[in-house]
Parts: sequence; structure tokens; C-alpha cells
Amino acid sequence: MKKIKRNKQLIIVASIFCFLSMLFFFPFIFKQSDEKSEATPESKKDAIANACELSIQVSGSEVPIDLEEYVIGVVAAEMPANFHSEALKAQAIAARTYVLKSTNFGQTAIEPTVAKQVFYDPNTRKSNWEGSFEEYEEKVRQAVESTKGEIINYNGELITAMFHSMSNGMTESSKNYSGTDLPYLQPVASTDFQYADNYETEKTFTLAQWNQLLSTNVTMDQVKSARIKRNNTGRVETVTVGGKEWTGRDMRTLLDLRSTDFRINVREGNIVVTTEGYGHGVGMSQYGADAMADNGATAHEIIQHYYKNTNIEKITCK
Repeated sequence: MKKIKRNKQLIIVASIFCFLSMLFFFPFIFKQSDEKSEATPESKKDAIANACELSIQVSGSEVPIDLEEYVIGVVAAEMPANFHSEALKAQAIAARTYVLKSTNFGQTAIEPTVAKQVFYDPNTRKSNWEGSFEEYEEKVRQAVESTKGEIINYNGELITAMFHSMSNGMTESSKNYSGTDLPYLQPVASTDFQYADNYETEKTFTLAQWNQLLSTNVTMDQVKSARIKRNNTGRVETVTVGGKEWTGRDMRTLLDLRSTDFRINVREGNIVVTTEGYGHGVGMSQYGADAMADNGATAHEIIQHYYKNTNIEKITCK
């Protein structure tokens, strides 16, 4: 009986202790829980914002640039600001994709050159646009902001979003250009040549200039007999003059031509090279994008025309 009585006393004491503990600790627990629930949404929001704050390091500049500000500078430099707003939006999406792919989401620097993407800072834009600065700045900025965070994916991966000024009626494949066959960089029709005033250009060389630039010693008759082999998009694959062969890309570089779609003629004692289009021809044609926009196409339709079987998505914050 004494043992039972003692056990009952222990149970009572334990119960009283538990009750007092609950009175003391529960308000503290509830307070901590409430404070946490109030802070969580804001903390989460800040964390997401920080994760989305991407910056780009432009070679030659000490201060990193916010991604969207960088894209504004690229669109302003790479596409005429008087182009259709949908074309400017398409350029913004392509430029954003290109820089994120090239720099591994801002981990490395990018050159502000035609080999990568040209970039104009606000002072350069103001100098170039002069009296139209406010109008063009607002137009370009609006095009970039309306596509904020949009990128182009193929099978879940960022694409190499190459673009050029104007095609020759058909864009170039990545395989023809570099030997690498990318499924989203295939030839597509592009009618920009109908809209570009400077679609066809001529460059004239004396025989001496020709031989100096190409490091040859050919005669004018040999130039007249030049053999040109073209690929499936009408661009020059190889040129043979006087027994020496060049690729179309090499000839373009050596003679500083606007594209690899060219013809060679001898006229009035000089060599005349007539070039069609402007740029390497791969990916989106900027004049073609403007032509499509003038005909009612949206930025997304332009992107999906030039970059086949791709998806446009928002940058995922991690």
C-alpha cells in the first residue's frame, strides 16, 4: 500500500511539473513561431530576388553591369533603334540568351565586340542618337523590360543564339559555318533582302591590291577564270584562283567583305566583288526580324522561326 501511495504522489508531482512547464514554455514557443511566420515571406522574397540578381562583366570595365541593363546596351548597339518594337524584343531575348550561355550566367567576362556582342553604355548611346536619344532610349528600354528574364532553350539547355544583320534570302546552317551541326541553327527562309536598301554592295580592287591582300601573284586572266563552289544556302564554300584555294570565310576575311555570298568579276581593268547580305548568316537575321514584325509577327514568333524547335522561358531562380 505504501508503494502504491508513493507512486501516486510521484505521479501528482510529475503532473504539476508538466503543467507548470507548459505555462512557462508555450507562450515562448508561440511567440517564436509567430515571429518566424511573419519573417518567412519577406526572407523568402529577398532570397529569390538575390538569386535573380545576375550581373555581367564586360571586358575593359571594372564595374559589373546588371543583366537587363547590359541587354539594353547590346540591343542599342546591335540593332537599329528605328526597327519595329517586336524585332527589338526578339533581339533582347537573343542577346540575353547569348550572354548567359557565353559567360555561364555571368561567371566569366564577355568582350564588347562583333566577335561576341557589341555593347554601348549610356554615354555612347547619347552620343550616337543625339536628338533622338530620349525616344530611342525609351523604345529600347521598353523592349528589354517587356521581355525581362526571357531566354531561349533547346531540350532544357540555353542555345547559342547567333544572329546577323541580313541574310541572302536564306539563313546559314551552323554546320556550313563552323562544322558543328546544331539542330536549332538550320537554314530557314528570310525575306529581309526585300527591305534592306544596302543589301547588295560592291568592292573594287586593282590587281596589285588583290595579290597583296591574298598573298598571291595571279594574272587578271586567272582572276577571270576563278572557280566558285557554293553550298546549299547559296554562300561561297570555296574559291579557286590560279591554282590556290580559299574557303569562303577566309576570302571574306582577307578582302573584308560583308558576307560569304559574293561574285567575282573583272570590269574596266579592276576586280569587282559583289556581295549580298551582311554577316555570317547564322541564326536570326535582324533585317528579317524587322520584316517579319512589319508583317505582324510577334517577338516570340520571330525567335521560333529563326531558332527551330526551341522554347522561350523565364530564367529560373535557384
